[in-house]
Amino acid sequence: MIKCKAARLAVASIALICAGLSAATASATDRDAFIWAPSKTGANAYRLSAGVRLPGRWDATAGAEISMRAAPSGKIDPPDAPLRLWGLLSRKRGQPAAARSTQINMDFNALSGVGNIGLGTARTWIVTPSLDAEVRRNLSLQCNAYENHCRGPRLTQSARVIAPATRTSIVAHSHISDDGLSGLSRIGVEQKVGNLQFGAAVVDPLLAPRSVFDVRYSLRW
Repeated sequence: MIKCKAARLAVASIALICAGLSAATASATDRDAFIWAPSKTGANAYRLSAGVRLPGRWDATAGAEISMRAAPSGKIDPPDAPLRLWGLLSRKRGQPAAARSTQINMDFNALSGVGNIGLGTARTWIVTPSLDAEVRRNLSLQCNAYENHCRGPRLTQSARVIAPATRTSIVAHSHISDDGLSGLSRIGVEQKVGNLQFGAAVVDPLLAPRSVFDVRYSLRW
């Protein structure tokens, strides 16, 4: 019964989003009110995010995300979250030389019933003419609507030094959860080249260090 109700709620949410898309498209000017962001998330994995953006004192966006992936043989491998509903509220303050932002995000996996709520803050500032710095903190909570339970909250934070001229970043991550404190969970280097982002990092460098490499590609229009 709970699953049926949650599924109906998900379908109703999609219907409301579609209705909102039509209304926003009809009344919005050319300010990128419509979000359409396909991306490649792996060798045979793709993701499409679509939604609407409503500017105001708080920028509000909402929509749906569809994911798909396949095995090397070509067989479709169902992802963990093939359909996700999401919403986002964000606000920026300050000047480019020293800016602050706050973000509240929500998402719901219509297949598993898992929902996430996150509160994030970010601070960016110019350190020197050739270096920028960024500090991000995020508090997240995950709940399952079908099983009626929530996990303990998790706090993550990152510090990043960026060279805007070369688009190179050095970034460090840490987190606190109900499992305990991780003083430094990841440190690495990221390099952006066009729509590609290359990364090399050491995970859990203090206790059991191991290296990871990744490549990300995204396309927005």
